[in-house]
Amino acid sequence: MSPGRPRDTAIDAAVLDATVAVLAERGWSGFALETVAARAGTTKAAIRRRWPVRQRLVIDALATLLVSPPAPDNGCTRCDLIQSVDLLTEMLNDRLPAGVLAPLVAECADPELRGHLVDTLVAPTRAAAAVAVRRAVSRGELRDDVDPDMVVDLLAATVYQRALFGDAPQHARTLVDLLLRGVAVDFDRLVWISKQPRELRHRH
Repeated sequence: MSPGRPRDTAIDAAVLDATVAVLAERGWSGFALETVAARAGTTKAAIRRRWPVRQRLVIDALATLLVSPPAPDNGCTRCDLIQSVDLLTEMLNDRLPAGVLAPLVAECADPELRGHLVDTLVAPTRAAAAVAVRRAVSRGELRDDVDPDMVVDLLAATVYQRALFGDAPQHARTLVDLLLRGVAVDFDRLVWISKQPRELRHRH
C-alpha cells in the first residue's frame, strides 16, 4: 500500500470476517493467513500490510464478535454482579470460537501486544462491572474501603480461568455470593433486596 493511498475498508471487513470464520472452522492450530486471504478475496501480502502480526489480526477479528455492555443497573447489587458475571461468561464462552483464547494469550507475551489484547477484548466488559461495583459502594451496600477493580478481578478471574482451560462455567450466583460475604456491609439484606420485585428495589 503506497503512502497516502486510502485504506480499503471493504478489504479490512472481509479479512476480519474471514479470520473469524477460519478460526471457527479450523481452530487455532489450523489457522493460516493463506486460508484467510483466499476466503476474503485478497492476498496474504495485503493482509500483512494491514496486520504485520497475526495475533493482532486475530484480536481485532475477535473484537467484532464482542459488544461493550452497559453497566447493569437493576437496583440490586447482587443482581448487578450476577449479571456482570453472566455477561462476561457469555462473551467468552458463547461469542468467541472455542479453543482460541488460551493459545492467543500465550502468544501475546510482548507487552504492547498483551496491552492491545486486554484493551480490546477484556477492558469493555470489566468497565461495566466496575461501574456496578462503584454504584454499590456509593449506596453503602459494599464496604467503603472496597477497591472496585479488585472486586472485578476476583469475579472475572474464575470466568477467565474456566474459559482458558475449558472448564464448565462457574454458576454466577455462587461466585457472587461467595465474594459478597466478604465485601458486603449486610449480605443478608442484599439477598433480601435481590428477591424483591424489580420496581421496588430502588426504594431500599
